[in-house]
Amino acid sequence: MSIINTVKTAVKNPAYRSVATYIFTNFFSKGVSFILIPLFTNPKYLTPTDNGLLSLFSSNMILLAPFISLGMIQSSAADYFKKPKTDFSASLTGNFFIGAALALLATLLLFIFQGALREKFDFPGSFVYILPGLAFLTFSSELLFALIRNRNEVNNYAATGISKSIIEYSLSVILIVFFFSGWMGRIWGIAVSLLAVNLYSIWYYTKNGYINFTFQASHVWEEIRFGIPVLIFQLCVFMLGATNKLFLAIFNVDKHDLGIYAIASILGAMMGTIAQSILLYVQPQLYKSLSEGDTSTASLKRHFFRYLKLLTFFAAICVGIVVFCYYFLINRIYLSGIPYFFIVASSSFIWALNYFLFLFLLYYKKKRTILVVALISITCSITVNIILVKNYLILGDALSGLVNTLIFSAIIIVVVRKLIKNNFGNASGQRAVTI
Repeated sequence: MSIINTVKTAVKNPAYRSVATYIFTNFFSKGVSFILIPLFTNPKYLTPTDNGLLSLFSSNMILLAPFISLGMIQSSAADYFKKPKTDFSASLTGNFFIGAALALLATLLLFIFQGALREKFDFPGSFVYILPGLAFLTFSSELLFALIRNRNEVNNYAATGISKSIIEYSLSVILIVFFFSGWMGRIWGIAVSLLAVNLYSIWYYTKNGYINFTFQASHVWEEIRFGIPVLIFQLCVFMLGATNKLFLAIFNVDKHDLGIYAIASILGAMMGTIAQSILLYVQPQLYKSLSEGDTSTASLKRHFFRYLKLLTFFAAICVGIVVFCYYFLINRIYLSGIPYFFIVASSSFIWALNYFLFLFLLYYKKKRTILVVALISITCSITVNIILVKNYLILGDALSGLVNTLIFSAIIIVVVRKLIKNNFGNASGQRAVTI
C-alpha cells in the first residue's frame, strides 16, 4: 500500500482522528506560547526580571503540583471504570476536598518557611498564596479533563482545552501590553483560564450527576496510600529526564554545543507529547476492557499492538517534520544536533511503550510495586547519570536518558508480565486469579 493510501485510510479511521484531535489540542497551547515568545521577551513589556520570576514560578508549580494531586488523577481514571457511578461520584467529590486540604497545608508550610525561601531563592511573598491556589485549580481542572477523556468526549476535550489556552494567552497579552502589569499579567492569565475551566466543571459535574457529598474516611486513607507511591514515581520520571541537565551544569560544557543540544532535546521531546496525546485515547479503551472482566492475554496484546501502530504512525510523521526543519528551516549550524535528536526521540518512544505497561500497575493500584519500581529506577538513574555525563558530557547526557529508559523497560516488563500472568488466563479469556 502506498504512503498516500495509508494516510487516506488513517484519516477515515475514528481512532486516528481521535488521536489527531488530542495531538492538535496538546500542541495548540505550545504553538501559541511559541508565537508569543517575541512579545514575552520584549523588555518593553516583560523585563528579564519578570521572566526570571515567571521561571521561578513555573519551577515551583512543577514541584508543588504532585503533592497536591497526590496521584488522585490517576486513581480517578481507574475508578471511573471500576466503581459504580454513585461510589465514583463520592470519591471524585472527595478528591476535591483532599486537594483543597493539601493546598491549605502547602500554604501553611510556605508561610512558615517564606523567610528562608526569600533569602535563598529570592522567593516573592505573594508566591506563598498564589502557588498553592493555582496548583489546586490545576489539579481540579485535570480531574475534569480525565473524566472527559474517560467518557470518550474527544470534541469536548478539544473545545475545553483550546478555549482554556485562548483565554489564558489573550488575557495575558491584554494585561501585559495595555496595562503594563508585567509578570503578574501572565499569572492572571493563567489564573482566570483555570477559573473558567473549573466553573465549567461545576456545571458539567452537576449536569452528569458526578457530585456526591457522601464522605468516607476510608477513601481519604485509600488515596493517601496510593498517592505516596505515585508521588515517588513522578520523582522517578523527573530523575529519568531532567536531573542529568544538572550534571551538565556542574561540568561546565561548551555553551555553543549546549545550545545545539538544547534545540535537539526540545525537538526530541515532541515525541513524548505525541505519545501522551495517544495515551489520552488508548488509556480509557484499555481500562474499559479491564473493567468488563472478559480480558485475556490475546486481547491485551491487541490493545498493545494497536497502541504501537498509532505511536509508530504519528512518530514517523514527527521525525519527518523535524528532519525537514533541520535541513530547510533551522540554521544549518544546528545540523550537528541531529544525532542527539534521534537519541532523545528514541528515549521518548521507548518511554511511551513503558508507560502503556505501567498503566496496569495504576489500574490495579499496585502501591508497593510502584514504590519498589520507582526507588530502583531512581537509584539506577543517579548512577548512570554520574558515570555517562562525567565521561561523555553532552553525548553522555543524551545516552543516559536512553540507558535509564531501557533499564526501566527491563524492570517494568518483568513486573507487568508477572501481573498479567497471575491475573489473566490463556487466549480463550479464562482468568487465573480474580482480583
